Parts: sequence; C-alpha cells; structure tokens
Amino acid sequence: MRSQRTMVQKMMIMLTLSIYVVVIANHYLGWQLLGLTPQMLSMIGIFISSLLLWLFVAIDWPSLLCLLGMAVLPEVGFSTILPLSFGNVTFAFLFFTFILTYALDQTNFIKRVTGKALHSKWAQQSPWALMVAFYSVMLLISSVISPTILFMIAYPIYEEICAQFHFEKGNRNASMMLVALFSTIAIGTAMTPINHVFAITAMGLYNNAFDTEITSLAYMQMAVPVGLAIFLILLASLKWLWRLDLSSVNLATFETLSDVPPATKREKWIVSLFMMVVVCWIAPEMLAKIWPALAAFSKSVGIAFPPLLGIVLLAIITSNGEPLLDISKAIREGVHWPSLLLVSATLALGSMIAREDSGIVALLNNVMTPVLANLPATMVVLIFVLWAGLQTNVSSNLVTVSVVTPIAIALAQSNASFAANPAIIACFIGFMASMALMTPPAMPYVAISVGSNWVSARQAFLYGLWMVFISVVMCMVIGYPIGNMIF
Repeated sequence: MRSQRTMVQKMMIMLTLSIYVVVIANHYLGWQLLGLTPQMLSMIGIFISSLLLWLFVAIDWPSLLCLLGMAVLPEVGFSTILPLSFGNVTFAFLFFTFILTYALDQTNFIKRVTGKALHSKWAQQSPWALMVAFYSVMLLISSVISPTILFMIAYPIYEEICAQFHFEKGNRNASMMLVALFSTIAIGTAMTPINHVFAITAMGLYNNAFDTEITSLAYMQMAVPVGLAIFLILLASLKWLWRLDLSSVNLATFETLSDVPPATKREKWIVSLFMMVVVCWIAPEMLAKIWPALAAFSKSVGIAFPPLLGIVLLAIITSNGEPLLDISKAIREGVHWPSLLLVSATLALGSMIAREDSGIVALLNNVMTPVLANLPATMVVLIFVLWAGLQTNVSSNLVTVSVVTPIAIALAQSNASFAANPAIIACFIGFMASMALMTPPAMPYVAISVGSNWVSARQAFLYGLWMVFISVVMCMVIGYPIGNMIF
C-alpha cells in the first residue's frame, strides 16, 4: 500500500503546479514577468519546480513532468527533448547495466566471495582482521555493484556478525560497524562509474555539453586513489578515533556464511560474462598504445555496447535448457525505473539549461561571475566539491548531480574567467554525490540503518560528517593533482 502524502508534499505539489501555470501563461500570453524572456522564465520555473518535487515528493513522475514541461515550449518540442533524454546513450547504458546486474544478483556470487574472505586464514587471526576482510571485500564488490542492492545483501551478514559477536541493538560497537559498512559501500560506489548512476550521469552531462568523453578509465584514475585513501582513513578512524572495541569477541565459533552452496555452472557463466563486460569498459583504453584498433572500435561503439553484448550473450547461452537471463523478468524486476526517469529528465534539463537561447547561462554568469571571477582554480573546484558533498547528504544523489553539474558546466562553457577544469569538477561531483552517509534522506541504506535501531540518527550524522570531511580533503589533496595530469 502506498503511503499517503504529507502536508509538506501536498504544499510542494500545489506550489510547483502553480509555477507551471504561471510560466506557461507567461510564455503564451507574453506577460514578460520579471523582465525575463518567456523561455528563460519557463526554464527557471521548470528547474525550480522539478527540484522541489525531487527533494520533497518523488523522483519518478516529477521527472516525466519535467520532460513534459520542456517539450510543450514552442522553441523546444518533443523532437528535441526525447533524443536528449530517453534517446541519450547514458540512459541506454544505465538501462542495459541494470539488466546485466540483475543476472548477477540472482546468484550466490556475492555471498560466496564474502564468505571466503571471512573464513580465510588471515581473517580468522583476530576480530580486527575479520572486520578488515569484511570491509575490504565490500569495497571491492561495491565498485561494480549497485550500492543499495549490495547493502541489502550485506545487511543480513552484518546482523549475523553482530549476533556472533554478542552485540545487541544499542551497542556502540555495533553502531560503528554498521556506519563503517555503509560508508565502505559509498566509497566503493564513488570509485568507479561501473553500474553507478551518479558518476555516469555527471560524466554524461559533461560529454553532452562538450561533445567529448570522460572515459571510465580516466574517471577511475582519479577516483580509485582517492577512494582507497578514504577507506584506509575509515579503518584508522574505526580503530583509533572511534575506538571500536572488539576485545570481548571470540572467533572460535564464527559460522557466518559457512554454508553457501558451491558455484553452479550457471553462476560461473554469469560471473564470467559480467567480468567480460567490466573488462570491455576498461581494457581498450589501457591497451590503446599497443592495440589502437581495439581502442578505436571501443570508442566508436560507446559505453552502452559492452552491457548490451553481455545481455545478448546471457539470453543466448543456456544452462540446463534455460537461458542464463530472462530478459522480460529482468526488465520487470531488475530495472530501477524511477532512477532512469530522473536520469532522462536530468540529461534533458542539463542540455536545455546550457543552450544559449534559454538565457540561463547569461543569468548564471551575471550572478556567479562576481563570486568566481577572481578565485583560483583550486578554490573553484573546492566550492563545487563542498556543494556536492553537503547537498547529497540532505537531498539525494541524483538530485545533487542534476543541480550542481549543469550549473558548473554552464558557467565553464560561457565564462572565460572560469579558471577550473569542468571535467575535473564533473568527476568530483559524481564522486561526492556517492558519499551520501550522514542522514536518512541521503540514501536508502542510511534510512534502513537508522530505522533498524542499530545506529541512531545522531551517530550516523556525526560519523558521516567526519567521512564527508575526509572525502573533501582527499579529493583536493590526491584527486585534484591527478585530475590536472589527466585532463
């Protein structure tokens, strides 16, 4: 049963609908409100109303309303909006990736890898070694798996560990362990654009605006070192700053994930094809100098080709007479349509904001140029990193990308005094949008954690604030110099 809308949500809907009525009337009746051109006022109204709905109501139907609002403008039309949204290669990439990941989610692969890590000889040396092994494998898996899906798999494992450690709800050690778990997943999500909608959306907005590509390898060359540094600081904080106490833990009877069934032929096929797709995303760029034809082919087919190829192979190859992937079922159960709708609206909205005839760019220049004109590139980048890091923890990841990235790109495109490299900023926005770990609205796994009473909202906020601060510092100290060398 769907929950009833709150009074705030009803007020936001009425406000946004009123904005739509005003801007449409202004556009077609020629009122010239606020001295702005009809198209400029319309785009501002659509942007503000969409943001309000995304923040306070939902992300699915407001995204469709956003597309509809832009499409009915005489200067735009559906023929312009649809290729920018549903026809965009970023939308296709995410759609194919959701389907591909669904196949992997139907196996025991993640549980098996986690179980082997927890029961390895090294992990069984001490409780601390066990926790380091657990978080390390979560970091690795989260770099290629959707964070929410991984958390839903890892959460029962965490509860089993707490039970075997004899930690109950309200125990401070259990709270820190859960914060460290979803923080690790957030870090892994930030490290790669593979199957991660936040980084891909930011990169897609940049690619559309500048007609050039931020490749997966280029993003990872920046993000992986930053993520690894943050992860190491997380482990150090857990031991010496937060002072996780595992002195009373006995590993003699540790049994979590000791009974995962052996891998089937079907699972081996699915995992092999998934890894093949990951290699197809990264290897051509790494082999560009020794195999230029492969790199040229990879660039010509784009990022949507590898997951599409993987899906086709999964549908063709059979195990015990059945295909490895039921595409119809995967589309029904594995595709997160609200996120895709928000991505489609974001891509179209970002493109429309950047258009010169919309007037938004000129307006942003008039407002932001006095602030940014005399600032060095490092300060400009820091402003956007802080903005993305703070907003993603009070709203949502995709909304953060949808708001911050188009503004940064629009300023960079039209302002000669904009000192920072927009490619670096886009990567950092995608990275920081993934670091959502302070408040329940930030990410579903934070809401689940707080709602479970294993961790309080205050604990999530304080520990999460520390991790966001560390993330900002590492982006500027490690990521920014690397970004300058790459871009």
